[in-house]
Amino acid sequence: MLRVSLTGPESTGKSTLAARLAAHYGTTFAPEFAREYLAASGPHYTAEDLEEIARGQLAAEEQAAALATRVVFCDSDLLVIKIWAEHAFGNCPEWILRRIDQQHYDLVLLMGVDLPWQPDPLREHPHLRQQFYDLYQRELRDQMSNFAEISGDEDRRFAQACFLVDELLQTIMPPMSPAPPAQPELPHPTHYTLFTPSCRATFASHGAELTSLVTSANGLEYLWPADPAVWGRHAPVLFPLVGRLPGDVYHHEGRDYKLPQHGFARDQQFAVLRHQPTELVFQLQHDESTRSIFPFAFELTITYTLRDTLLTVRWDVRNPAPAQPLLFSIGAHPAVRCPLLPNEVFEDYFFEFDHPVRLERHLLEGGLLTGQTAPVLTEGNVLPLRYDLFADDALVFKHYDFTRLTLRSRKSVHFVRFQFDGFPYLGLWTKRPGAGFVCVEPWHGVASPTGAPGELRDKEGILTLAPGQVFSAAYSIEVG
Repeated sequence: MLRVSLTGPESTGKSTLAARLAAHYGTTFAPEFAREYLAASGPHYTAEDLEEIARGQLAAEEQAAALATRVVFCDSDLLVIKIWAEHAFGNCPEWILRRIDQQHYDLVLLMGVDLPWQPDPLREHPHLRQQFYDLYQRELRDQMSNFAEISGDEDRRFAQACFLVDELLQTIMPPMSPAPPAQPELPHPTHYTLFTPSCRATFASHGAELTSLVTSANGLEYLWPADPAVWGRHAPVLFPLVGRLPGDVYHHEGRDYKLPQHGFARDQQFAVLRHQPTELVFQLQHDESTRSIFPFAFELTITYTLRDTLLTVRWDVRNPAPAQPLLFSIGAHPAVRCPLLPNEVFEDYFFEFDHPVRLERHLLEGGLLTGQTAPVLTEGNVLPLRYDLFADDALVFKHYDFTRLTLRSRKSVHFVRFQFDGFPYLGLWTKRPGAGFVCVEPWHGVASPTGAPGELRDKEGILTLAPGQVFSAAYSIEVG
């Protein structure tokens, strides 16, 4: 049984859409219990009333699920109660918070505030809908929920919701049929796709690599197609190393190991843990081959989530060893087509920062840091692109003070926006004049300095993860 919740601020069409979806799919929906409760008791309420409403909402969901076929829709959920309670009374009861953590919805539809406000004696805050919407969005992202933002008029919202529910039903609950005769086991798919009404993202299980990012309205491909004559990758994951080691060698506990530039994850076959219409989860674990060059136990989980035209990439690195710390670095290397349109050139593009910045690059020689720096931008929020910027390899920045970077063109409205909070290093790179792409690379790690190989634990940017602990980081790519 699939569970779909409709959540969001007041007067955003949750009840109308829930009823319409239930009728369309021939199933049931759980009505918003708060309306029934307040219609009987009056518009004034206490914290105790909200707890009664929460219990009534849970009961309504269970009753609807018991009568549903294939999918059940929930008009509102406990997240509404949480945000309502925190706004009205400053806190939410612990038992409600626990139930939110325990509840699972296969899809959450976050209703946009672009519908006109409909006055109602039971509604309170006509001027705070955007503020509340931002709270819902942040909560759902923090919970890593499988959610989609629904907007437009009633018909557009219905069409968006049906698209998402249909994809979910096809992916998770294929139609039942008699068991076919036994067949030889087929090979696993090599590529997986995420869909929203606005965008399509494709990934390879080899390297868990993003390979395509296309907007639906115009069919525009934003990702570099990995031309092997220029650079044969799209968006490799850098793990357990970012950058290069001197001679590709490091020391650990009295032994020398060879590890290639940017590590080995980009050339490994990842397992697929979950594939839903807007979420895909890959995982890579240590084995004998990785232990021969990287003597650590690890579990790398990569979660891709697509919302409208925003792709979020989350890494979770876990140390499963009972006693040994895990030493590693991790980074991103997505390559965007530049130029995007046939009538443009590379020099038509520029990077736009979220505020005026000063940029100083750390110079590379043979992929290793020289210890020298050079100015790139004295102060400003725009960096024009020229191929000679990259004549001496990538632009490497350390401990910069911006978290958002947008690639724009002077000749079109298209853009690619990167958001990367908490990353201490950033690389910008293209291969050579005429390459036709530019990479934006947020890193937790950086290349080694020139000189002799050193101890891995002493390498700049190496993270140390205690046994049983998990390191998490995320960045996003938005196209338009």
